[in-house]
Amino acid sequence: MTKTLDVVGICNALVDILVTVEEHDIKTLELTKGVMHLVDDARQAHVLGYVAGKPQVTELGGSAMNAIRTLAQLGKKTAFAGMVGVDSFGERIKSRMAQLGIQSHLGHGQEATGSCVILITPDGERTMNTNLGASRLYGSAEVPHAEIKRAQVLHFCGYQWDTDAQKKAIKEAVVTAKEAGTVVSFDVADPFAIGRSHADFLQVIEDDADIVFANREEAIMLYGGTPEAAAAKIAATGAIAVIKLGAEGALVQKGDEVFRIKPVATTVLDTTAAGDMFAAGFLFGYTSGKSLQVSGQMAATVASDVISRVGATVSDAALAAVKQL
Repeated sequence: MTKTLDVVGICNALVDILVTVEEHDIKTLELTKGVMHLVDDARQAHVLGYVAGKPQVTELGGSAMNAIRTLAQLGKKTAFAGMVGVDSFGERIKSRMAQLGIQSHLGHGQEATGSCVILITPDGERTMNTNLGASRLYGSAEVPHAEIKRAQVLHFCGYQWDTDAQKKAIKEAVVTAKEAGTVVSFDVADPFAIGRSHADFLQVIEDDADIVFANREEAIMLYGGTPEAAAAKIAATGAIAVIKLGAEGALVQKGDEVFRIKPVATTVLDTTAAGDMFAAGFLFGYTSGKSLQVSGQMAATVASDVISRVGATVSDAALAAVKQL
């Protein structure tokens, strides 16, 4: 089948609410700094009440959604599948996707649209409080099989390992991708997700993934040892390993070929979506036929830009710079 789409993403469809806080706020809310906390309606309402009046920014959220949003801004043909509620947040997501030219495959559930309150401390670290809401209702009926067949890449994240229905849907999407020759891109997403689904993630990497994204902590959680050792184990499955190393750049390995990606110097204000944007930059290069080295440089450029400001957005200057690489 002719590949008329570049990347299809499946993930939680969320509204991100980014809030600037102080260190003591994290302690007062009894949160573990730097990780994602799954919260219910009551807890989310409590957190929102606590941060009312603090500086806030709102944007489309969800890990793969962040990547798809940036790929669309880079001019790629994209589609996104998820689940929203019948409410203002759901309408906001649909409107923003239409504005960006992202093909929408959103189901509608009876719960409220998911939200993520992201607390940003002065060191740029983000602590997330995620209420998945309607996203947890995503299932087989919402899998965009036709779009997966005509896409170069199917991209999804470890956050989908939340309910049996979500996991089943991802497995069915992967089957379609494999049959159609669509590249399977898997971002393990978060240490919290690995802690819940370690064995499942190893199986996805072993059996299904063609590209695997993980940061240093996630790589070590998956395989133990060092990021380099993890990259080698991922590459041994036949997948491309993309290991993000923060201020040290990144490591990309395919087979026995290892590429060191230099970091792009920047001032860190907010690390929200840094990994998602890294994936977007890499997939932009990959679907444009660039080398793994150049794709990695594109990824580092996008990621360094997004952490230099509050809010998970990439500047026009950075988007233009990536296209010139």
